[in-house]
Amino acid sequence: MFRCSALNLIRALSIRVLVLTALCVSAKTATGQIQLPAIDPSGNRIFLPAPNSTSLMGPHAATGGGWFGNLFRRPAPVAPTMQPPGTSFQFSTPNGLPTPAYQHPANVPGCNGTTCNKPNKSHIGSKQHVIPKPSLVPTRGQLGEIIMTPSRIVAPVGSEVVVLAGICGGDGHFVLNQPLEWMVSNDSVGQIIEVGGMEHPAFNDAVAPHSKKFDGQYATGRTGLKEKLLTRGTPTPVDDIDVLKGQTYISLSSASAGTTYLTCVAPKAQAWDKRRAQTVIHWVDGVWSIPTPVVATSGTVQPLTSTVTRVNDGSGISGWKVRYTIVGGVPAEFAPTGSQQAELETDANGQATVQLRQQAGKALPGTTQVRVDVIRPGVYGEQELQLESALTSVTWSAPALTIRTLGPRSIGVNESFNYRVEVSNPGDQTSRNVVVTTDDISGDVQYISSNPKPAEYGTRYEWQLGDIPPNSTPRTIDVQMKSDKRGMRRLCFEVNSATDNLKTEACGETEIAAPCLGVNIVGPTAIRTGEQASFEIKLINQCNEPLQNVTLNVQYDNGLQAVSLGNPIVANIGTLQFGEEKSLPLVFDVTGSGVQCFTLNVSAEGGHTAAARRCLDVTQSVQGQASIEVSGDRVVRVGDLTQVTALVRNTGNVALETITVLNRFSPSLDARQISAYPPGQLLGSELAFSINRLEPGQTVPIKVEYGALEPDGNAFSQFSVSTPSGAAAEQRWNLAIDPSIGGGQPNPVNPNPPVQPNNPGIGNGGIGIPADPAGELQITVQPLEAIPADGKTVGRVKISVRNSRTISDRNVDIALFIPPGTRILKLDTSEAQLNATPTDNQYREIRIDRRMELRADETLEFVAHLVADQPGQPVIEVTANSDNTLGTASGKATLNATPIR
Repeated sequence: MFRCSALNLIRALSIRVLVLTALCVSAKTATGQIQLPAIDPSGNRIFLPAPNSTSLMGPHAATGGGWFGNLFRRPAPVAPTMQPPGTSFQFSTPNGLPTPAYQHPANVPGCNGTTCNKPNKSHIGSKQHVIPKPSLVPTRGQLGEIIMTPSRIVAPVGSEVVVLAGICGGDGHFVLNQPLEWMVSNDSVGQIIEVGGMEHPAFNDAVAPHSKKFDGQYATGRTGLKEKLLTRGTPTPVDDIDVLKGQTYISLSSASAGTTYLTCVAPKAQAWDKRRAQTVIHWVDGVWSIPTPVVATSGTVQPLTSTVTRVNDGSGISGWKVRYTIVGGVPAEFAPTGSQQAELETDANGQATVQLRQQAGKALPGTTQVRVDVIRPGVYGEQELQLESALTSVTWSAPALTIRTLGPRSIGVNESFNYRVEVSNPGDQTSRNVVVTTDDISGDVQYISSNPKPAEYGTRYEWQLGDIPPNSTPRTIDVQMKSDKRGMRRLCFEVNSATDNLKTEACGETEIAAPCLGVNIVGPTAIRTGEQASFEIKLINQCNEPLQNVTLNVQYDNGLQAVSLGNPIVANIGTLQFGEEKSLPLVFDVTGSGVQCFTLNVSAEGGHTAAARRCLDVTQSVQGQASIEVSGDRVVRVGDLTQVTALVRNTGNVALETITVLNRFSPSLDARQISAYPPGQLLGSELAFSINRLEPGQTVPIKVEYGALEPDGNAFSQFSVSTPSGAAAEQRWNLAIDPSIGGGQPNPVNPNPPVQPNNPGIGNGGIGIPADPAGELQITVQPLEAIPADGKTVGRVKISVRNSRTISDRNVDIALFIPPGTRILKLDTSEAQLNATPTDNQYREIRIDRRMELRADETLEFVAHLVADQPGQPVIEVTANSDNTLGTASGKATLNATPIR
């Protein structure tokens, strides 16, 4: 804007220079031409470069007077002309003086986006069709139309209202520096407070602002030259008003209720229908507030309250109308009528309250929009006045339930299939006590399993899901089923919350399809080499018509040799009627180990085919396998005799030869007598028995009679079986020796026991016990602290079982023995991932689940938690047996149970 003003100023000065130059020309040049530099019309510079020039034409001699003679002569009314831009510009007037290059200033910005209609030419001036003189061409302000905003205002008494006005010129832009007159009618209330003047640039001090308030009903002002912001003197920008360039303003106020009729006139505008505008201000003795948006729970009634109070004292105004209208959102209604619109009058407190609720059965989460109209009743002969129309809303908060069922489109007969049920809560509150039920898993559909497990009530299955938070991860139910009949199965699952009155369901359909040829194989899945595997093949016609020329072909691995149906196996079954079933035997000799499979291929005329495959897990036949079972008394007294029986059995499928049975027993027992068969001898502190041959399934009992020598809570008799072929077994029998009644002495030992300690046929390894492999099982028992004998303080014992061999050991059995007066509370085997099981109700012997393999240099560690009921030094013993251990490995430790002082 500043650049354009500067260019216009430069142009004007240039014209004046040209005029002064012309006045100074001598008389002898009066009849000639004067060449001057040409002005640049683009405004980028003052003059165009050479050879561009401007020619001033002198008066002809016939006109007389030359330059000075025509200088003061009154010119004839001739319209100004301007040549198009080019290399030469020529301006001429009747007296030879130049005319300005620009008749009017440049256009100002548009009237706030408004385009005004241009006035009719017949309305310009007082005469029709007369070309005015140059000085009488109407200005943009004279052709303009006054625009006043707002045209209607409702305001509380005592407040101050601002009205804007401007003149929109014929070119659709506000006109600057135009006079305006403001008038308030005599029948109006209120008065003028302030009138805006002309805002001008700071450098133009010669033009002062021109505005004046003559009284409360009349004032004058001018449209501004620049934009202005009215802040009203408050810190908040909410009430700021932007006065545009070419606009001015006026403010009014009223201390009483009524109406102000404000008129604004543009005195220089020529069109009478466009030079004036009017604003009506309704002053109301009251302030009002509409309900703010709220959040309510679905199923409840939400009140909405509008309030109207007086400005002066804040007391309520009664009798004003408030109209509530539901205009959108989720369905709702006004209680109690169920209507979509309600109109109320304010009470003595100035309040008008309406009750909003959701429609019955449609309590959904979402937002309901309500329009609120505040209406002042008619006063002083005036009609009702609508003061405000605004929107408020009620957001309904509610739980919700959705369910989705996912299942296969089709499945085969007797094939298991899964249905996944997903339950979610898309609402914004928790759905409580959610239950999923179905009655469709019955008849042609059989239930197999489910995760989680349901509660079954006859044919009804029910899953309790509890509370489901809003927008949480969907709860899932996986149900496994099957069907033995062809056809379409429709399965529906219903989810409901009785607490929140929610219920919905989802269904799925699965087609149970079956090929015309059905094949089923019945038989073993595991076997040993050298045995026969017998199967039964069942063929069934599942079509609605007979199947002709049914043929069976069997393909099998090299480790199987067909015994039945020929080799290779090809069988012609013939014709199968609808629903007919035929069974065929299929027998193989199993010669190979590992996984051995065979495949059935069945075909019939018409392109019907079916196939089935079965595999066998074949293991190598063992040379022999033995077991031993030990029985006897659990408790004896000192001096008594007790018998322990061991049953040695061949549990393999081949005969066992050269079987050696060793019996190791505690020092508190004395072997008195042994059975006559098998023969036994004493080797050091152990008894050795030799069995020449044991057929598969055959059992041999071994009986040993002991004398109880002294009290011992951990007395034992242990039997182990070994063969050269590697078959081995071991079992330990634990018993307790209690003191004799009356403290009597034990019975004397038989001086001539049947046991022969130095039998040369048995000693020196003659019984055939295999040599111990490299390394051994090492057992370490380490008490971690001493404990007082108070029966409640816990002491810990660390137990380690290590395979010190360079090869793996298998079938490792570990037992823990606790003496009387000591109790074990817990055996922590979590690190070894094994379970512990007590063998008696006194927890004196605890056995740990068999470890199938203990790798080379691998260690198992346990921690036993004990309490001592009596003082002393109880001995904790741990034993271990394994396939590579001859006899039993053991470890002991003494626990210090200190007496209580």
